[in-house]
Amino acid sequence: MKNVSYLLLIPLLFSCGKESSENAQSRNILENLTFTVDTVVVDSGVDIFILSSGLGTKSLNQDKSKLLFFEKSPLNLVQVDLNKLKLVSKTSFQKEGPNGVGSNWLRFQLGSDGDLFINGYTTQGIFDARGRLLKSLNVVPEGIEPDLANNVQQLYENAVYDFENNRIYSQPPSQGNEKHLLFIIDPITKELQIEPIPEMKAVMEFTGTLVVDGMINFFAVDNQMYIENQQLLLTVGAMSAVYRLDLMKNSFEFINIQHKNFPNRMTFSVNNSTVEQAEFNKDRKKVFEHLNYMEPRWDESRVMFLRLGKKTFVGKKREDPSTYEVFLFAYDQDFNVLGETKIEGLKQAPGSYFWKDGKLWSYVNVEDELGFAVIDFKF
Repeated sequence: MKNVSYLLLIPLLFSCGKESSENAQSRNILENLTFTVDTVVVDSGVDIFILSSGLGTKSLNQDKSKLLFFEKSPLNLVQVDLNKLKLVSKTSFQKEGPNGVGSNWLRFQLGSDGDLFINGYTTQGIFDARGRLLKSLNVVPEGIEPDLANNVQQLYENAVYDFENNRIYSQPPSQGNEKHLLFIIDPITKELQIEPIPEMKAVMEFTGTLVVDGMINFFAVDNQMYIENQQLLLTVGAMSAVYRLDLMKNSFEFINIQHKNFPNRMTFSVNNSTVEQAEFNKDRKKVFEHLNYMEPRWDESRVMFLRLGKKTFVGKKREDPSTYEVFLFAYDQDFNVLGETKIEGLKQAPGSYFWKDGKLWSYVNVEDELGFAVIDFKF
């Protein structure tokens, strides 16, 4: 195990300020927020980590003692013991053939029994931890439009699998930016349940593209769909609100979360397909510098949802680094606001992060070693 001083490894990432927002609301549990930062480095033993693409999609086991992610070239499933901070194993997966997962970008989830749901460019199914395909899930539900039925890639783009209830959730691309739908698919009966999600139009509303000499410039707000605390949650960075499918009660609702001291959604407009560089830059600046909400994650130790938000300020010159303002929000299990604050002194937005034992673990590359900034919030 390697323990390294975070401030020595990554200077200027954080400063020592610990004051919370002066505008914090009354009965705000984050009003007196403080934090400390440490850095841990994972021991790779005689092996090495291939981190040219960062962590990419990652998953934790149930007790969050192990982290899993894929190295791309060669394609290896990596398992790391987060308690002992050491590499456990690397397992080779096939890109092609009967057990192939595809050669392009892929997403995966870890089931409670150690099996993986892998959602790739051409393959979707359940694999075991040794890379063997156990069950293909490239099913076409009944009653969908022919164009979508003939395009499994679009049908299951960024799909989520419910291991406990054997359901697949997906958001196929909207038709003409008018239909925004959640598909709930039974892969055995091929039955389809559809739920309208009109507020997810914000995904497209705050996306911009500019084509210059055949090169595409692009900006967008983040959007997520994932299972957390026995709920399927749908979020988009342009708003604080969430869609929630309660997997225990089988109830679906839109929860319009209301903060007192911070904007709850983007209210301006952008040109989605401009031909002018100046207009593109202006729209991107508006989106980035507005509060972008990240996904709420359940903290078992505090029995609440915790959520980050960020504002991004792009440098004036291409070579200038971006700067950030970072925010923390807390909700109860029904998404009532418990606290909200700007995190004074946090100078970088955490990336590829997760919560473990009440602390935020944010991936950092430490001289090509796998490291994490571990942020301990006190409130």
